[in-house]
Order: sequence, then structure tokens, then C-alpha cells
Amino acid sequence: MNQTQKVESQNSNLEQPKETWREIWTRKGKVSGSREDLLSYNGYEATQIDMPEVVAQIVKALDIKPTDKVLEVGCGAGALAQYLNCDYVGMDYSPSLVKKHIEILGNSVIVGEANDIPFKDKSFDKVICYGVFLYFDSEEYAQQAISELKRVAKKALMIGELPIRSHRLEHKLYKKEDFSDWAITDGFYDPYRNDRFNVTIFFHDC
Repeated sequence: MNQTQKVESQNSNLEQPKETWREIWTRKGKVSGSREDLLSYNGYEATQIDMPEVVAQIVKALDIKPTDKVLEVGCGAGALAQYLNCDYVGMDYSPSLVKKHIEILGNSVIVGEANDIPFKDKSFDKVICYGVFLYFDSEEYAQQAISELKRVAKKALMIGELPIRSHRLEHKLYKKEDFSDWAITDGFYDPYRNDRFNVTIFFHDC
């Protein structure tokens, strides 16, 4: 291959469209696996996350009780859900991950978009959206999702792992000052503890 062919080949590779997040999650959900692979299905395979500890912190922050009806938006195959003890419902926009979640954990899970949640107002005591907002495509979608999450939550809502900065250009970034009405905490696990934050809001008029 001469130099001209090499350049043309490189340009051809650069022009190929990147795999979208939706395509990535769909592909992940189609891979054979079991409960031991839930972290990988949900995109945590290259991280140092201690999911049982993360869930323990979420449960404590939201005071999740076994009798609480809880919705997790962006639940994937159930990496977080497997450690929750409550009346659980999951939702994800990837049909393949929803199918995998049901196959592995047997939870009640539906396909749906975070900016158009198919449940009535205040349908759930607590709502969780953890490690999801960094994959949103636009600020408009993020704001629509926040409105929907608030709408279906009766008592409390947590949005977790909002990145201030990231090692990936594809991740959508956020600012703490945009959540002035929320309780803000640092990320739940290293090495992202100082690069990401969680926001929680409680509804007292229920």
C-alpha cells in the first residue's frame, strides 16, 4: 500500500459514523451472559465500582423501604436493581437490555424513554436515575427527562453520577450550579468521586 492509499484508507476510517450510545446498549444486551455479567451489561466493566456499596448509599439517601414503590429509569440489565429490596419497576430505552434484565432478574421492566415516561403523576414513592444522564444527547433531552422524573416521583428523586468532566468526549457534562434546588453530594466511587456528583430532591407536598 502506497502513501496515497494509506491516507485514503485513514480518511475512510475517519468518515465512518461512530456507534451511537443506543447502538452500544443494544449490542451489549444481545451478548450471552448471566447475573455475573450485569456490571458489563450496564457499562461498568472497566470501572472500580462497588455496586453493593453504591446501592447501600442510594437506599440510605432516599430512605428506601421494602414497601416503597421504586422506579429506576435507565436500569439496563439490572446491575443496580439486583441489590434493591423494594417494590421495583425498571425502565430502559434498550429493548435488548430490558429483555436481558427480565431473563436474569425477573423484575418488572419496560421499554421507554426518560423524556417520556409512560406512568401517571406521582406513580412511585422514590425514583432513581443512576449513571444515565452522561449518555444523553442534548440539554433539551436532559431537561425533559428531569421534568418527567419529577412528575412521576411522589416522595423523592435521585439522579446519580452527573459528570463535571470526563475521560470521554462523548459524555454529556453538567454543572452543580444548575441544580441549586437539589441536595448535592460527590460521586459514590473512585476514581470519579470528585469528577461526578449526585443530586437528590424530596417532595414534601405528598
